[in-house]
Amino acid sequence: MEKTKLLSNAILMSMLMSTSVLWGGTALAAEETPEYMLGELIVTASRVEQKAFDTQADVTVITREDLEKKHYTDLGDALKDVPGVTLQNYGVTGENYSSNRLYINGSSNLVVLVDGMRANVNGSTSGALSPSEYANLDTVERIEILKGSASTLYGADAVGGVINIITRKQNENGVRTSISAIGGSYNRQTYRFMNQGNVDGTYWMVAAQKNLAKDFKDADGDKISHKVDSKDYKLTLGHKFGDNADVTLKYSKYKSDYERPANGGLLPQLADRNKGKKDIDKLSLAWQQKLTDELSNSMVIYRNTNNLNDSYNKPKSIWLMDLKTVGFTDQLTYKVDNNTLIAGYDYYKDTVNDYSASGGSNKFSGKSIDNKAFFIQDEFKFAKFFNITPGLRYTKTSQFGSNTSKSVTIGYDNDKTNVYASYKEFFVAPKIAELYSKYGDPSLKAADGNTKEIGIKQQLGNDFTATLSYFKTKASNMIAYNGATGHYANIASENTYGWNFGLNKKFSDKFSSYVNYTHIDIAPETAKKNSNRDGYIPRGEWKIGADYTLDKLNVNMFAKAIVKRPGRMVTQSTVPDSFKSFWLCDLNVNYKATDNIKAFFKVNNLFNKLYTDQCYNMTPLDSSSNWYPAPGRNFQVGLEYTF
Repeated sequence: MEKTKLLSNAILMSMLMSTSVLWGGTALAAEETPEYMLGELIVTASRVEQKAFDTQADVTVITREDLEKKHYTDLGDALKDVPGVTLQNYGVTGENYSSNRLYINGSSNLVVLVDGMRANVNGSTSGALSPSEYANLDTVERIEILKGSASTLYGADAVGGVINIITRKQNENGVRTSISAIGGSYNRQTYRFMNQGNVDGTYWMVAAQKNLAKDFKDADGDKISHKVDSKDYKLTLGHKFGDNADVTLKYSKYKSDYERPANGGLLPQLADRNKGKKDIDKLSLAWQQKLTDELSNSMVIYRNTNNLNDSYNKPKSIWLMDLKTVGFTDQLTYKVDNNTLIAGYDYYKDTVNDYSASGGSNKFSGKSIDNKAFFIQDEFKFAKFFNITPGLRYTKTSQFGSNTSKSVTIGYDNDKTNVYASYKEFFVAPKIAELYSKYGDPSLKAADGNTKEIGIKQQLGNDFTATLSYFKTKASNMIAYNGATGHYANIASENTYGWNFGLNKKFSDKFSSYVNYTHIDIAPETAKKNSNRDGYIPRGEWKIGADYTLDKLNVNMFAKAIVKRPGRMVTQSTVPDSFKSFWLCDLNVNYKATDNIKAFFKVNNLFNKLYTDQCYNMTPLDSSSNWYPAPGRNFQVGLEYTF
């Protein structure tokens, strides 16, 4: 078996090193593609810039235009609109690290990047990040969501996919300042300031946001405890040296004071509030240089810190986390007519300086895991419209030895039809808390497996596109909590399959719409649990949007249907059908009064639907605890002035 594995690795490496020579002289004749087909230039799918339609993967892009029209409150709010993404909130603030469980294609193992730099939080077992920390989306140019395994390019955890937040950068000379204010239901107040500019190659962005909110009401009019007072600061400073080099320094700080329900429920939680504080900062220095017409280099060093003090008003429930991540990435890109070869080195080290939960009964400190990896991938085109992209990643961890992940994608792209098939292996190291917390097990093994995917993107006519993808993931030694032993354990295997179908139509310069359906099926862990994470992940989801513009007025509407989400097997018989499958709808109205003044009005949960994002308790009549309803119908109004 080991000889076979070594032989397969050698064959794949031979393919990678030889493709530039074999296919370097073939020229491609590309037809003109309509502008609407090109869409955003994105980087996440292949670690090099390419047109969204040409990516041979299932990718969704939340554009700058989307962010400006839909007025998302934070990253989590934006991700709820994305096909294949599930976010489970235990409260509107989303501040507690256990309060937001984020899934892509049914997996919580995913990689989060900010401008290509890893931003995962490794100290908690609950998820990769808390999306509420990314609150000021005015500073974001776009958000790229790659669905499907991507471990060859992005390393451990990239099983479900990758979220890459690309921040704004002013490339043209000039200075721009914007100030805005937002008010709304449950005493929400948001104030923003941003100044960005570029003078003779020196560019900058300075941004600040303050956000306030208090208790909200669910669709039945019941008051739910909720409070947040957060501040968000961002600074970018860089200089472009002609057309060949660029250096950028970035710093961000997020601080919040919040309150959340202690154990859910309705009346008890109003008096039983957990108070918390959060302090997070990120610092990075990036260097990009064009060495020759064909060869470029990008390098970045970064440091992230996360500090949480949850339930500090209750000594027996205090949850403390003091986390730090340092990392370094270097990538060489060699691009000729029909070849794009990338090779690089990734390093990061996650450290838990202090972890204390349940008032100190679950405590450890001074634990670290580091990860070193070399990766290489070569995309080459042949026979006019065909391409093949093999990849290889060698990873060595301080705790789990080494692993080699392989991938290969074969595709056909004639600018009107893009068809692909891929095979991608992955590797998932246990999180630090899964190893060393009270419920951890230091003998846990790393999980591994593979994802097979096929997909097609098709131009059906002028301004009309369709997408269809199918994936199947097979994993071994995946980690889950074992209620019988009270510890995290490796489960034997896990099989997931699903598909996503989408239509996007631009009817005129004024009106466009889209519809997506996602289906996911995950085998149950045991006979006593439902499929799809014991009923936490819906079997299906519809996501539908429409956008209409008339002169200075823009109206867009978004609707989402949750299909067959029964919750836990032990409680599903008591869950009303209206909580297992339901529709939600949001409405945005934008008005551009002048070139400098914009206003908007937004209605969330337009039809005042009673529902919950989390699935531990989905029965509101049994609401003494663990019932965390979402807000009922609520409103926002905002004004922005730019000069």
